[in-house]
Amino acid sequence: MRGESSGLVIGISIGVVIGVLLAIFALFCIRYHRKRSQIGNSSSRRAATIPIRANGADSCNMLSDSTMGPESPVKSGRNGMSMWLEGLRRSNVVSVSGIPEYSYKDLQKATYNFTTLIGQGAFGPVYKAQMSTGETVAVKVLATDSKQGEKEFQTEVMLLGRLHHRNLVNLVGYCAEKGQHMLVYVYMSKGSLASHLYSENLEPLSWNLRVYIALDVARGLEYLHDGAAPPVIHRDIKSSNILLDQSMRARAAMSTEGKVGWEEIVDSRLDGKFDLQELNEIAALAYKCVNRVPKKRPSMRDIVQVLTRILKTRHRKKHQKSLSATADEVLVDVEQGETKNPITEHQREESMDSAADTFEM
Repeated sequence: MRGESSGLVIGISIGVVIGVLLAIFALFCIRYHRKRSQIGNSSSRRAATIPIRANGADSCNMLSDSTMGPESPVKSGRNGMSMWLEGLRRSNVVSVSGIPEYSYKDLQKATYNFTTLIGQGAFGPVYKAQMSTGETVAVKVLATDSKQGEKEFQTEVMLLGRLHHRNLVNLVGYCAEKGQHMLVYVYMSKGSLASHLYSENLEPLSWNLRVYIALDVARGLEYLHDGAAPPVIHRDIKSSNILLDQSMRARAAMSTEGKVGWEEIVDSRLDGKFDLQELNEIAALAYKCVNRVPKKRPSMRDIVQVLTRILKTRHRKKHQKSLSATADEVLVDVEQGETKNPITEHQREESMDSAADTFEM
């Protein structure tokens, strides 16, 4: 009898232990599932900000809550960039080019009917805008008497939208409505370098800070010259176009005065349909041809070699991307001189590529 009761107690104990273990396991599974869901949501939110960050630039730290004055209708406790992205998703204002497009109505409201003037540039006034999502931006309204057409404006937006660097005032959007062209930039709370250099109401900048500002601007220009594709020449660097953020870090303000190098020499009718690397090589060759010292000019043989190499490089790039057997057959025919059909521009290029084998730089 005693043995049966002992067995019963042991059985009940084992059952209780198993039940507790099962309960703990179930609780662990539930918590693990919730944690994975939270991580997934967090990753999705982070991924949404990827297009805004490039080449070390982060627009988040440029939209400081400290820039919101008493006139601001909304002050958010959340990250300004996150709310900005959420606002874009709600209103579907991301253009085909990937650059946010704001409505005229929203910008008019954010600038209190364009009364918050903070600057006047050569191309039009600049207004401080407090968006409904909480972020503060600067809106540059281009002069209505500008000869710039819609196509030229869209091209400019596309080019400026590609420039992202911690030492440039980055473009974050644009507006093209009601005959108005506007560019939306990050807001720089400390104003221009000129105001700190020449205003009697502000403390003079220390020598160390001036050196750091010079370095910041130099880094921004270095990116434009050597890091941007295509390269950009600013053409309007001055103290009034150097802006300071909340941390007194300097950023060069981009304007419509900036030009990409090839705009000066390329036929506009090509509409951007050319290889930038080829253009750079041919332009460098042409520059050597007009050297003031005749002995430093390249010979015609050198010119033929360079142009042949350029065509050969183009041909190699084409065929690295192509897996077409037909293209390979045409290449063999051209190299062996067996083509009997009238020569086309494409075949002429391939013939030049083949001939380039006899020339080496």
